[in-house]
Amino acid sequence: YQKKKLFTKKRYFDNVYLNKINEEQKGYAETLVDSSFAKLPTLFYNIEQVNFTLNNQITLLNNGEGKFPIFIRELERAKESIHLDYYIIRESEIARQVIDILCKKAAEGVKVRVIYDDVGSSLSRSTLARMRESGVASYPYMPVVFSRLAHKANYRNHRKIAVMDNEVGFVGGININDKYINPNKSGLYWRDTHILIKGEAVIDLQYLFISDWYFVSGQKIDLEEVRYRNLSKIKGTVPTSILGSDYGRNNQTIKEAFFRMITSAQEEVLITTPYFVPDDSILNALKITAKSGVKVSLLLPEKPDSRTAYYASQTYFKDLLKSGVEINYYTRGMMHSKTMIIDEAISTVGSTNMDQRSFNLNAEVNAFMLSKKIAQDLKSNFMNDLKDSYPLTLEMLRRRKWYVKVICSIARLLAPIL
Repeated sequence: YQKKKLFTKKRYFDNVYLNKINEEQKGYAETLVDSSFAKLPTLFYNIEQVNFTLNNQITLLNNGEGKFPIFIRELERAKESIHLDYYIIRESEIARQVIDILCKKAAEGVKVRVIYDDVGSSLSRSTLARMRESGVASYPYMPVVFSRLAHKANYRNHRKIAVMDNEVGFVGGININDKYINPNKSGLYWRDTHILIKGEAVIDLQYLFISDWYFVSGQKIDLEEVRYRNLSKIKGTVPTSILGSDYGRNNQTIKEAFFRMITSAQEEVLITTPYFVPDDSILNALKITAKSGVKVSLLLPEKPDSRTAYYASQTYFKDLLKSGVEINYYTRGMMHSKTMIIDEAISTVGSTNMDQRSFNLNAEVNAFMLSKKIAQDLKSNFMNDLKDSYPLTLEMLRRRKWYVKVICSIARLLAPIL
């Protein structure tokens, strides 16, 4: 009851305020690809009333050192608005650079709005006061009060969204913190993936932002303020769709898209994820697809930042390996990318992990691209990362110490809340 009450106004806002925009977009052709993925636009519209837009430019950004120079550049170029919606914004050198620009832009008259998750983020009172005094509007997503921690800690905003001037957007796995930039103080190499979007799909990121903004602030953003006008005359060729999921809307949308992509594969499924604790539908999709003769390859971190998730994931490996799924452990550092590439034809990059927290509890966002070029570039990254990996075998699983197997079994019991 409590969680439904928390999200009632958000669900109403989405149904009444945003759906009329989605109706205006209805009608994009289903013939964007001549393949087994031709029905994906229909699926996306039916589950979330979103479409594939055509006029988009996509740039892959590898790791924080690949993202932040471009991110800073686009922040500095903003003339009308800057919207940030992040799970983690933590006191750090890169956060200071970003916040300095936000304050400067707000003082110049740019509308700057920031949403930060109250569990994931860590901003000092002085930083928040400086932002407020400069004209930056900021709100925490579901502030945590210790007496209510039990239920509020479960519904976090795990998104990493940035939109500038309704034309430029960022989405992916990289938060705002120094540890995402190599080399970092910890010495742990951080492997991650983000994308820069220029074009029509940015507006779907805007719609997710204004939905979250209403949820955290109670303020409606005028829809005319976030219309796509293409003042920069952007010309793109990448069909792109943005899917968001959270408890207030439909927390199954991205999982359903993943399921459809996996089961539609004819040649290969390549997945990178930092946490692998799937539900039965995704697990069965992977096994059945592999048994059908399709190459299915997972790339996971050998040393993740969550030991419990690491042990829980091992309980799925035996069945997957017996079904023909390839499992690879990345050894260079922390594999934090959340990507999927199908048949060098369709790919996705976003914030969604292959775990039940992402599928059932958190607010997430992914971009889906019907582009051979983007899929091939992501596959090239995948193959390069495999050079710093080794394949897991059934024999390796059998050789584990008995107490490790016990720990894995206990961790599996916690899988639904990891």
